[in-house]
Amino acid sequence: MGQAVNVSRGEVFGIGKFKVSQDQHFDYVIPMLSFIVIKESDNSFVSTCIHLRIDGYGKTEKQATDDMIENALFFLHENFTDPRCKDQSWQNLADLFKTDAWSNELWDAYHAVQIELSIQGRETDTVASLRERIGQLEMRVKRLESEESQQVAKELAAMWKNLSMNYTPIAEAAA
Repeated sequence: MGQAVNVSRGEVFGIGKFKVSQDQHFDYVIPMLSFIVIKESDNSFVSTCIHLRIDGYGKTEKQATDDMIENALFFLHENFTDPRCKDQSWQNLADLFKTDAWSNELWDAYHAVQIELSIQGRETDTVASLRERIGQLEMRVKRLESEESQQVAKELAAMWKNLSMNYTPIAEAAA
């Protein structure tokens, strides 16, 4: 990165987003959540989900991010299932999504990193990663289709080798 982006907790090392999808274990549609990874002064990392105000810690960026996502999932599960807050779960989420001085500092840093990465020509949105994944899947399908086609051709060739054919023209049958 060109110029270091710093916040009160340390130097920003990266940004990201994650999606908590609705499934049989979690029956809620949650908006895309953004996070920022910061290297603290003791050389450890903190990953903070800006929307939920939830941290994760670790010796590496990945450990901190994994810890943050685990904490966010736990929070969301509890927010929507615990009887003490279940009735207020959507309001709790709406309140967390509101900005204040704390979140503004992180959002400003997040956006500064987005701009820096854009200057470098690097994508930071999910559309680009989805396009890349779709391209990879298309190539895989073509490869599998080609392998399947080759396998069918081999099987047909083997069948031809083992084929014993008996042909009787109608003229011979009438005689």
